[in-house]
Amino acid sequence: MNFYKKDRHYFLRYFIINALVFGLVDILLMKKIHFDFNFALADLFIALVAIVFGLAMATAFHNASHHNFKNKFLNILIGEFCGFYTLIGMRPFRVGHMLHHIHSDDPELDPHPPAGLSFIQFILTSHNRTIEVLKNVYRQNHGASAKTEANIKWQTVFHQMGILFKILFIFIVFGPTLFVSFYVISYLAYFFGFAHLNYISHLPDEDGEIRVKNHSQGFFYQVMNVLTSGGYYHKNHHLNPKLYNPSHYQARAKTSSFQILSTELKV
Repeated sequence: MNFYKKDRHYFLRYFIINALVFGLVDILLMKKIHFDFNFALADLFIALVAIVFGLAMATAFHNASHHNFKNKFLNILIGEFCGFYTLIGMRPFRVGHMLHHIHSDDPELDPHPPAGLSFIQFILTSHNRTIEVLKNVYRQNHGASAKTEANIKWQTVFHQMGILFKILFIFIVFGPTLFVSFYVISYLAYFFGFAHLNYISHLPDEDGEIRVKNHSQGFFYQVMNVLTSGGYYHKNHHLNPKLYNPSHYQARAKTSSFQILSTELKV
């Protein structure tokens, strides 16, 4: 987070590298591209595996953003792989997620507060809102100027290029059938799993107050907590983001969530 505040090229450099690397790799692999789609019943099983993989991906990505893998190199490796697979990139995901923790449920500063939105509205607006929050924070840190706006413009250009090149790379490597039966399904599981978890855990109560919630009762949440390593214990996660599985949180822990988050923000 400190790097983002101090280095005006923190995102731009990252997006340029991603676009160049995957663009060059795509050129080298272009001869292998084909469009033969052969669907079989086995692909239904593959789709089920993809759902589990997508939820595991969301869990690993989230934990890597908190540096919850003990080995630093492993944490970087997992985080960057998840960032590639989900198309977002590790750096913007981590910065956006830290802002969510710092400004949780703030109607202006939280990248994705669900208050007043249906789930569909939340899905449709969260991406653009997160981008706008990141842009505003960038302007606050580096000044509102033509230079700043030019940097933001090029961030957008290279980020979108990187997304297209990553999708093409995955399509070439997987082939049309696996791209649909595995990648697309796993991506949707990641996307909707993450969105639902954040939406349902931050909804206002009947009195209008917003209290981050745990969800563990009922078959759906029990299954989802197995597949996401306790991901729906979201209140616990906000109390201690350093737990890979927040269902293991113990209320008697002496370290406050503020102290834990302050330590993370120094990275």
